[in-house]
Amino acid sequence: MPIFRPPASLSGDTGVIHVVEKEEDLEWALSKGPHPPYMILLNGSLFSREILMQLKGTSRISGLAVAAASPAPSQGFSPGLKCPNDGFGLYSEQHGPEYAHCNGSIWNPWGSGVSYEDFPFPIFLLQDANETEVIKECFRAHNVPAAAGAAPRFPLCAMQLQSHMHAAASTVTCMRRSSLQSTFSINPEIVCDPLLDYNVWSSLKPINASGKVEPEQRLILAATRVDSHSFFWNVAPGAEAAVGSFVSLLAAAQALQAAPGALQLPRNVLFVFFQGETFDYIGSSRLVFDMEQEKFPLRLENIGAFLELGQVSLRNDSVLWMHTDPISRQNQSVDSQVQNLLDVLLSSSSGSNVSLQEPENSQPLPPSSFQRFLRSRNIPGVVLSDHRTAFHNRYFQSIYDTAENIRMSYPEGLTPEERLEFVTDTAKALAEVSTLLARALFSLAGGTGSTESIKADPKTVTRLLYGFLLNSNNSWFQSLIKPDQKGILGEATLESNIPARSPSTTFSLAPSQLFEYWWVQGPLQGNSSSRAPGCVRSGVRLSPALSPAFELRRWDSREFSTWTESRWKDIRARIFLVASRELELLTLSLGVLVLLLSLLCTFLINAKASLLFGLPAPPGSSGY
Repeated sequence: MPIFRPPASLSGDTGVIHVVEKEEDLEWALSKGPHPPYMILLNGSLFSREILMQLKGTSRISGLAVAAASPAPSQGFSPGLKCPNDGFGLYSEQHGPEYAHCNGSIWNPWGSGVSYEDFPFPIFLLQDANETEVIKECFRAHNVPAAAGAAPRFPLCAMQLQSHMHAAASTVTCMRRSSLQSTFSINPEIVCDPLLDYNVWSSLKPINASGKVEPEQRLILAATRVDSHSFFWNVAPGAEAAVGSFVSLLAAAQALQAAPGALQLPRNVLFVFFQGETFDYIGSSRLVFDMEQEKFPLRLENIGAFLELGQVSLRNDSVLWMHTDPISRQNQSVDSQVQNLLDVLLSSSSGSNVSLQEPENSQPLPPSSFQRFLRSRNIPGVVLSDHRTAFHNRYFQSIYDTAENIRMSYPEGLTPEERLEFVTDTAKALAEVSTLLARALFSLAGGTGSTESIKADPKTVTRLLYGFLLNSNNSWFQSLIKPDQKGILGEATLESNIPARSPSTTFSLAPSQLFEYWWVQGPLQGNSSSRAPGCVRSGVRLSPALSPAFELRRWDSREFSTWTESRWKDIRARIFLVASRELELLTLSLGVLVLLLSLLCTFLINAKASLLFGLPAPPGSSGY
């Protein structure tokens, strides 16, 4: 699978395969090898900035295939930046310059920044060990010299990587080209697209999606992100970076909704799951923009408090850190509201297995969606995370931020269905976080009395973790999905038997647009393959997660994210044997010679056809 934007040539990039299992093996491809360019098969444990920069600095390399390391590199690996989303958060030279560019707080010390480098060759990831072994066998059979220092004998094993991207230069250039194509061409060829998805939001008490919340009404906003990123396209598990936090927020929402008296609370609670935050806060910046433009039911002034879950799965001694913004707290009114938030959180943690601590008042916020809201308005808020300063996540924005990274483990011999139901220690720990959050939200929304009865369900947490990190095509996820969308979970293991009425999947019965109604497949009935479908009333809504820069056609914006993705057609790789240049020239020469001889023979045979085949001479002209 290729990286996000591999700059492969139109016809693909080809080179002689060279396997690099230790750093010394690079010397052959970089200087000694007599048959450049080389296509490197790199051991995943060597995939680092230093190695990539060596390969980038020479014309002897035509491509790179990386064999995923197993287990993950113990020293950590993060292709992201040391200062994630630098320049698009709250702190800048104009606002809090003492905190700008992560000054004094390097959040991602393992960040190598290679995801933001431009490489002149394609880079593919090999996750299948069998595929990797086939390439190695071809290399050993044909490309290993018979004697040390000697050149290998032809034919050689070569590889071609094809992943040509249509976009070029920058977002400004490719968007301008696409815009011109759309304007003047009947069949426009778009070369790139803005990164686009949807934020997901819902509320404790229903909100009319087509109306407006009253200006004097104050809500509690609980948020997290749902996206992650890695160096390689379509492989971004994000276990610690995203999954642990949004699973915890989902479980907290479930626990709060089930709390006695929740629907009678004085304040409403809005749950928001932001998309595209990895790419300079696409989702949060768009929601703030929509609130300011009154394209969302809420306005910024409706937010009475903001609670965000950051990375929460790798706690040391069960500690969560409560991060706040030191600049907005210089306002006495905001500071008192923030202190009330902290007090409620501390009170909610009483008797739980979660210990809350607050870093120094002079420490800035970590990378978080909350920063985009503070850019527009001083809002009291807290970001909860498992780290005080640097991330505990050594694999931030990498392919190794998997279930193993957050210590998910199962007993041997369990079936997939048993693993789905098995409550892991990780699920229990995250359920404690969900319980703390649900109790805090209940109190912030005006709830009085004891919150001891509010508890998140570890079973829900463990099912969500299993589904999002290990196997999405499980019986529980299947029961919650619409029949016409079951294919997105992958190949079904059990055939559903849905009644004839099931094609009616989504419809609205509420004229005020408070709810949507979804026809879902439902759970399996006993040991049969039949399901018990049903209608689910949902207050879940979507809002666009498209950067305002594209709405405003400000493609060179420094205020909003301007990430785009190139379009492509074919992505494939193949290995084959190549002959020596001399043999190729000899073959070409013989081919040309055979062609010339064929033409000569054809001419001679055609000229002597009557003699050779006894054909009658053409008749002369007839007279009358």
